[in-house]
Amino acid sequence: MSAVYQSLTFEKAPIWERVPVGAIDRFHWETATPYRPQSFFQLCFVKEKGVFVRLWTDETDLRAVCKERDDPVWEDSCLECFFQPSPGGGYLNVEMNPRGVFLAQWGSARDNRVFTKALTNVSPVVTPLPRETGWGVELFIPCALLEALTGKPFTATAGDYRFCCYKCGDKTARPHWAAFAPMGTNPPGFHNPAHFAHLHIEEDQP
Repeated sequence: MSAVYQSLTFEKAPIWERVPVGAIDRFHWETATPYRPQSFFQLCFVKEKGVFVRLWTDETDLRAVCKERDDPVWEDSCLECFFQPSPGGGYLNVEMNPRGVFLAQWGSARDNRVFTKALTNVSPVVTPLPRETGWGVELFIPCALLEALTGKPFTATAGDYRFCCYKCGDKTARPHWAAFAPMGTNPPGFHNPAHFAHLHIEEDQP
């Protein structure tokens, strides 16, 4: 059974104190000296606006070399969110470093993924999230972006979706790979949609 995360869709803006916190604590492909930074996320919808995600980690020995959109940010200290609007369809991956630099791609599998900027002018919005220790980011995925990628309406309403959040750092001083849901090992890697977590969104009840 894959991991399950339940959250809410709000009318006007995220109410973060009501959004559950998920732990990115399934570590994969570890080295002989494992490094396991504590990492977390929150995810919710706002109707007619889109998907809002906060991700943060206590990682402090940071690598943030990438400076331009779609640079290989997974080599840096990196937090990631993959979102699949329709089960079995394509999914969006957004990968972010401490600078707020991000990579965004669309496709149905690991191979032949396309940068979203080649498909639409609508972009994810990534903002560094101030923290006393470690680092974090806030991600906004507009409804208009998902509609452009899928060719179908997306209104951020209650329902069931697939997603996963990750923490990695391929070329950091202490490489590490962690996920909210176990990713399996055949093939290894985060681009394994059969192992994405289940996302259940309910109507907010003030």
